[in-house]
Amino acid sequence: MFLFKTLSRIFLTTFIACLSISSFAQSSKNQTLVMVGGALNVCSSVNAHHCTNQNELQGKQAAQFKITERALTELKNAWPSANESHRKRVIQVLSKLAKSHSESVTKSALLWTWRDIDNESLSELDSHEFNFILDMLEVAVLDSNGNRLKEQVFNDLNLEKANSDIVDFVGASIKVSSQTPKVLVVTASSRDPYAAADFYQSLFENKGIKTEWLALTPASAFAMTHNQCAELKNIRQAKMHVYNREQVYTDRVLAEQALCDAGIKTVREKIQSATAVIFNDEQQTNLQQVLFDNNGKKLPWFDDLQSRPVIMSTGVSSLLQAGGQNAFGSVPSIISGDGITSLRNKPIQQACTGCVSEQATGELIYSSTGGLGTFNYGPVDSQFSENNRMPRLISILNATGQRNGFGIDEATALVMIHSTDTPLMTVIGRSGVTHIQSQGENKGLIDYWPTGAVIDIKGNEFTLSKSSTDKALATIKIPPLPMQRFGNIFEAEKLRSLLQAICLTQEKQAVAQQDEFLLAFNADKNTEYHRLNNSQTGCAVSNLAFSIETF
Repeated sequence: MFLFKTLSRIFLTTFIACLSISSFAQSSKNQTLVMVGGALNVCSSVNAHHCTNQNELQGKQAAQFKITERALTELKNAWPSANESHRKRVIQVLSKLAKSHSESVTKSALLWTWRDIDNESLSELDSHEFNFILDMLEVAVLDSNGNRLKEQVFNDLNLEKANSDIVDFVGASIKVSSQTPKVLVVTASSRDPYAAADFYQSLFENKGIKTEWLALTPASAFAMTHNQCAELKNIRQAKMHVYNREQVYTDRVLAEQALCDAGIKTVREKIQSATAVIFNDEQQTNLQQVLFDNNGKKLPWFDDLQSRPVIMSTGVSSLLQAGGQNAFGSVPSIISGDGITSLRNKPIQQACTGCVSEQATGELIYSSTGGLGTFNYGPVDSQFSENNRMPRLISILNATGQRNGFGIDEATALVMIHSTDTPLMTVIGRSGVTHIQSQGENKGLIDYWPTGAVIDIKGNEFTLSKSSTDKALATIKIPPLPMQRFGNIFEAEKLRSLLQAICLTQEKQAVAQQDEFLLAFNADKNTEYHRLNNSQTGCAVSNLAFSIETF
């Protein structure tokens, strides 16, 4: 059965790649968009736990930290906050540590040693202070020749096949769209985009595809558009709160300065010459700052990024693919917020583009103007089933009047193929994609599209294709669901599990609860269930009515 599933994935990849070849031959506006629902957990020298064989790994294994006199002096003189007691206590602890730990150590080793000496001084730091200390203590990892050692990716050693399938699909799409493909990697989502660059650059380099890090960061974007490239280091510290990068990632910082000095025209030319752009995962507001200014105005290279033949986004950067306009208005992007709180409290519009909210109460914060706009069918969410984000997606549909929302599971990608013919979607990777069609506040229809599903698009309607349903596996006989109210439905992937159980048992009704919320599912004549694969998430649900009420 494993062989069957593997062959099925390979067939799907080949099928979509063939569609891409046809599409790109017809129009320069065609595009393959691959939105991954989380970080790529692929094998690398830093992430050896994702590898089938750790003995073959080469490259940087971990960041290194060292307490030096220079670092202590910098910590004293450049402390990033007004909290003098924190500064003094940190210097005391680190000075003591320096006497007994003179060698470079990993982050975990440093922090465990610190906790042993004075755990309180560590726990009372705010995030800015904490990151500042680590930045100042980090040192470059060098090889025997004194060159910076880089993280290396090993796709052939991936422990989970689903991640390989996604990377292989993107690589194939890139190669069929150009005879001499070039990939640009944008790591602006990361707090430290310089550290993240090695992983993403190596991701496709080992597939023989020319890959370059585009040194477009919140700092360089601001400096270029304000003619302040001479102040790039100061801007980096002020806007990004990253420090000492010129000592640790010298080549990356030099590349950033060179791009800034070359100017906007060069940035646009680089992007226009690229076959594909890859966006990394970490923080939406960071990525916003290389797409828009604080007033929401598109930056000069926005359209160039948006129009690349192949675009891959991972994790939170997938949320920022949503944008543009559709029949229901402007397509918003989710910025932050937890699941259940999003139902309790009214969503909040982001105060300004790229702003980080100081609130930590869990309310849904969203950008009403959306993101890059490569996907204009509705808002997108990631890590959907794993983080139980159905309430968050419903909440943004309620707030904005959008009809359709899409939630992508971890290690799974929603692929959107635009062509001169009818556009379509497909799902690749491990699990599936949830589609919600709003029919009023806290009610509508829910679909679940497992890996292998192909979705037809007609206007604002999304249906499981006949090619998918015709290949569905036979139903299996299992006991019906018990007559009970399923508790804690928005915890621990229980919603996806319930949907799969409803699908496999062909149930007509089910009721679940989370705190004061009651979730009801009701099937009617339009509801369909199709078992597309043998995995635990392989049953497709179509047009299952739901409603959420309070009691």
